[in-house]
Amino acid sequence: MSAPEGSWFKSARDVARRRWRHKPGLVPWLRALPARLTLRFLRLLPLRLSLGLGDCIGRLAWISEKRKRYGRAQLAQALPQLSKQEADRILKASCGSLGRSAVETLVVCQRYREQGMSKCFSWEPGARELLFSMKGQSPVLVEAHFGAFEAFGAAIAELGLEPGFTMRLPSNYYVAKDVVASRDGFGIQLFPRRGAVRKMLAHMKSGGSIILATDQDAHHAPIFVPWFDKLAATERAASAIALRNGAPVVACWCVREPDVASFRIGAKLVRPAGMREKVTDEAAIDLTSKIHTALEVVIRAHPEQYLWVHNRYKTRPPEE
Repeated sequence: MSAPEGSWFKSARDVARRRWRHKPGLVPWLRALPARLTLRFLRLLPLRLSLGLGDCIGRLAWISEKRKRYGRAQLAQALPQLSKQEADRILKASCGSLGRSAVETLVVCQRYREQGMSKCFSWEPGARELLFSMKGQSPVLVEAHFGAFEAFGAAIAELGLEPGFTMRLPSNYYVAKDVVASRDGFGIQLFPRRGAVRKMLAHMKSGGSIILATDQDAHHAPIFVPWFDKLAATERAASAIALRNGAPVVACWCVREPDVASFRIGAKLVRPAGMREKVTDEAAIDLTSKIHTALEVVIRAHPEQYLWVHNRYKTRPPEE
């Protein structure tokens, strides 16, 4: 039986969470133990089996009625021609896709750390050449929570683009430690959310690239940009950084292929390198709209690999 709202149990739990947030100790170690044991178990299994279990774990999100509601509404917005049965099939698969992404990050990338992951990647026509040409130009690479979006960074690192991206690390010290360790050895730079823009600008100044996503609900000073033909609150960071620095912008995606640990990367140049521009809402909205248009095409082609159960339209424009 769960403790009633406002009970001493809930208060004590909240105090403990704040007390041990991002700190080592016995309490966070014990709280992290189930997740860490599961991770070690998955790493012992053949990749096909561990990815299958990740898919099953991800599908647990389908239990949530709230997530179902978000997913059905957003999939209907993007693909209104789908029947209810087909939409639910896609949504269940997309929940599993999120579980697979976690396994790809924490298990697959670990497995290929020594020999590199180049054998795992294929490229859409012109994509590799386009991305390789960005070396030394400090590009802004924009993707969505789609396909093997976590594995994409490894491919970019192996091209020599020195990628960096922001990440809100888990509050548990030991789980966060495992997440960071999963990226070590690929030349990927992680930036904590606090002070991230300053760190990204410094990284670009030294010749590195940055990877950002624009498909999650933004509640702090967002811009409202169409996402599948409906206005969505969107972070302006990707467009603002590119405009401010005159940096090229490339929309990117990493489609999961049927074979185990097999990914196909695509890319589209949205903005070539150019003059520095003043960052206005109008300029940021125009550039972000072009990014969204490119990403929407590939998401519609592989809807089962996109994260539909996120409440993308939660924050509404002031006039609504």
